[in-house]
Amino acid sequence: MEERTGPIPGAATRSGRIDIAIAGGGLRATSVLRLLNDIENLSVLAVYDPSRSAPAMRLANDLGVFATTELTELYQIPELDLILDLSDDSAVQDALSEEKLSNIVIVTGSGAELVWDLLIAKKRSEEQEKIFVELQVAYDKIRSHERRLQSSKEALEKANEELESRLAEIFFTHEFFKALTTFSTIGDVTSLIVDGANGILGAEISAVYLFDHHDWTLRLHASQGRSDDVFVQVVPVSSTILGAAFREGFVQQSDVQPGSELATWSTRPHEIRSQAAVPLRSGDSVIGVLLIASATFRDLTHAERDRLQVIANQSSLALQNALLHEELARLSVTDRLTDLYNHGHVHQRLDEEMERCVRFDHQMSLIMLDIDNFKQFNDHYGHPKGDLVLKSLSLVIHENLREVDIAARYGGEEFVIVLPETDLAGAVAVAERIRAGMARNVQITGDEGEPVIQTISLGVASYPVHATSGAALIEAADQAMYRAKRAGKNQVVVAS
Repeated sequence: MEERTGPIPGAATRSGRIDIAIAGGGLRATSVLRLLNDIENLSVLAVYDPSRSAPAMRLANDLGVFATTELTELYQIPELDLILDLSDDSAVQDALSEEKLSNIVIVTGSGAELVWDLLIAKKRSEEQEKIFVELQVAYDKIRSHERRLQSSKEALEKANEELESRLAEIFFTHEFFKALTTFSTIGDVTSLIVDGANGILGAEISAVYLFDHHDWTLRLHASQGRSDDVFVQVVPVSSTILGAAFREGFVQQSDVQPGSELATWSTRPHEIRSQAAVPLRSGDSVIGVLLIASATFRDLTHAERDRLQVIANQSSLALQNALLHEELARLSVTDRLTDLYNHGHVHQRLDEEMERCVRFDHQMSLIMLDIDNFKQFNDHYGHPKGDLVLKSLSLVIHENLREVDIAARYGGEEFVIVLPETDLAGAVAVAERIRAGMARNVQITGDEGEPVIQTISLGVASYPVHATSGAALIEAADQAMYRAKRAGKNQVVVAS
């Protein structure tokens, strides 16, 4: 085996930290390693490149990071969360994809580009903070100069008052941008954005809507200045000033005319006299819109427009970071093929729901299901079509569950569904709908183009009827599922 350099990573206490390995040793990997090394809660455990003399490998040695020329050694690192492929080598990408590690997220291609863009954006944000410090010093000098030049006490007091006001705005802006870098959740970031719009621009009403690409709508995430019922929660990107900003960029209406469609983001559009909106961008993509409005006439000056754009630019960087953080958190508990929860996460959620049932004397049910004859299907039609069956089943499951229900790929072709506050009869009805839906869901064709139907067998168990613990509930549903298999498959069986 190739000689290894740097300390070999081992198990460590994890408290919200994300552990990363980098594949690739070029200049881009070197820059990412240097930037990640300065970010709190992110830890680079290893760097891989076939060349020991690659720039990133040399930097890893300097930083005390484990460096290896064997790609497979990355898989052996305990507690590793993510492998970031910056190699631009299709062979490395193929090797990472073929490994299909259930507990490690692999980011390649456009995903790796997104991480690179965000790190560059963070660096630019730090540069912006330095500019504000310099601006503070400049304004201190201006205030001193004004004091010497003003001979009139009245003029001096007025100049000082205006300067203090501007300095207060600069300090508030600086603290606002500084605070943006400390928050990592979308809710915290959007709430801070509307705070900034009110504090820096004196906005009477402000709101942040984020883009939902699934249905091309803008959804309200934070607002100030009016009660929640004044804001329309979901706005199509084709309507209101929000949609106009989404499509065209900065939009302002200094004097909103009665009946203007652009004000219908409000449930009381007749009360809106002036409004402006600016898109929040991630590269060339719009991720949301920042809105400010008032019940009186207001025409933003050029300086105010510039401030609004600066707020939007800095807020976009923080939102990108929050969105990436949320996506990484989602990927860590999600099965990549089916987009359902993974084995580890469903056990955690099951324990939480079981504690709630015991505390409040609620009912809960659990469904175990397995695809019938799946090994024979894969042997005959191949694993790519087998993956299509798994995806089809996950869609059927999604279509038949509530938001509070928890569905996971338990392992291979086996799935588990947790149904909070659901009795046995309700769970059987859900299981039967899923069984029937899968039997109708013909998306696979055979060698001659004939439709191939894959059926499923399901077992149902309920708390406290069949078990009083999460593990026992899974065991009861699992045994019922196997009885369904032995009874002829494609059916639902209740636990004994």
